[in-house]
Amino acid sequence: MRVMIIAGEPSGDLLGAELLAALRMRCARKVEAFGIGGGALIQAGLTSLFPMSDLSVMGVSEVVPRLPLIQMRIAQTVGAALERHPDLVLTIDSPDFCFRVARRLRAANPDMPIVHYVAPHVWAWRQGR
Repeated sequence: MRVMIIAGEPSGDLLGAELLAALRMRCARKVEAFGIGGGALIQAGLTSLFPMSDLSVMGVSEVVPRLPLIQMRIAQTVGAALERHPDLVLTIDSPDFCFRVARRLRAANPDMPIVHYVAPHVWAWRQGR
């Protein structure tokens, strides 16, 4: 089983590592994991496309100067998914990044399974969500 996991925050990194460990325990076949993660996911066996810290930005003052990098990372992430054909794309937290990736993946391959795992409470309670 090939799984792409995308975590852009430390809390998502920990959740992803726990989920990856549980998948490995329960799946009869080998679980290959790639995507974006920090120390916990990497230690759990994820091959990270780039440092998770590239996505760890909050507020306009941090995001604006890093927009070109973030846009490049979105394209890189989408490209990796389309090239490697995961059985599942699992996004964790970081909705501003993850949902952009998911939209592009859905447009390119409507049959690709995409699951968003856990939304931060503040995000979930924002008006309109």
